[in-house]
Amino acid sequence: MRNVILYMSMSLDGFVGSDREHPGVAIPEGAELKQWKLDRISTVGAHLMGRVTYQEMSSFWPQSDDAYATPMNDIPKIVFSQTLSDAEATWPVTRVARGDLATEVAAIKAEPGPDVVVWGGRRFAGALAAADLIDEYRLLVQPLVLGQGQALFDQLPQSRHLNLIEAVSFPSGIVVHSYRPQRT
Repeated sequence: MRNVILYMSMSLDGFVGSDREHPGVAIPEGAELKQWKLDRISTVGAHLMGRVTYQEMSSFWPQSDDAYATPMNDIPKIVFSQTLSDAEATWPVTRVARGDLATEVAAIKAEPGPDVVVWGGRRFAGALAAADLIDEYRLLVQPLVLGQGQALFDQLPQSRHLNLIEAVSFPSGIVVHSYRPQRT
């Protein structure tokens, strides 16, 4: 069975978005972190994302010559949306998942192949977390304090315990914390 792995940048005070700065772009990642991410995302079976993230990424990656472009463009994308019409025309190797979130994710996890990664938006990633559909969190904690903003876990119906499986620091000051949910 495939795992669902979330990649999400966040500030030290736990915000994944803010009108002050965006934690995903506030601090340059540096060559070491970029290679670490490339080594991991280049082998995944699919990219999962919500409509807003899809629209942002599909307007950028097909024309990019960045090192991330090849895995972003070549690996299948699954967009969760009730309103998006034809995603394949905008970004090849894309399909739209329109069904119930838990049902769609269960079907994706049951497909053969390598693990799948989730790219935030906050609302989509938060909904997956609230429904306990994420098998591993890779939180890229930025050396940045925002003081206010949007939290990743504000949709949780109750607290959730996680097990730290890895913490890796990079010269940029970014620390990747990888966690797995405690399953009962």
